[in-house]
Amino acid sequence: MPKAKNASKKVPSKTMSKKKAGPSKKSMSASKTSKAKPTVPKERKKPRFHAGTVALREIKRYQKSTDLLIPRAPFGRLVRDICSGIDNDLRFQAQALLAIQEAAEAFLVGLFEDTALCAVHAKRQTVTKADMLLARRIRGDENNDRISHMENTGDENLYSLPYRNEKEGMAALIAQIPHMS
Repeated sequence: MPKAKNASKKVPSKTMSKKKAGPSKKSMSASKTSKAKPTVPKERKKPRFHAGTVALREIKRYQKSTDLLIPRAPFGRLVRDICSGIDNDLRFQAQALLAIQEAAEAFLVGLFEDTALCAVHAKRQTVTKADMLLARRIRGDENNDRISHMENTGDENLYSLPYRNEKEGMAALIAQIPHMS
């Protein structure tokens, strides 16, 4: 037969059973002399997300929104800077700049989509410069900064077309072409 366990009762000690009227002199003097240090709350660490989680969240956010991605003022300065090489007297209406910006952002978003598809086709998640060049080449973009492999002989004629006055521009163009004058 198994032995019966000896369950001992806990008997309250005599010191615990007495009620204290107040703090003792020792504890009061100790609390007055030692100042309690203010507890500084610990700074919470920012949560670390898995790779790509924040990127997917940003993609969803930008797909939902219809606002422009490039700030308006820097884009306007860029357009004016580029056009200053053509003519310093050009002025733009606000709606014209907005239309240019809409078109530029639509082009860039489409290009980045095609670039991402090229990267996926190459079984990669990371987009590279080669992906962007391939996407531009497949699209048939003419302004893709090609390197000319033809030899420069020095005989090449470069013709510029002035756009202000057609009659003067055509006369200047005809004067530039040797076999037409």
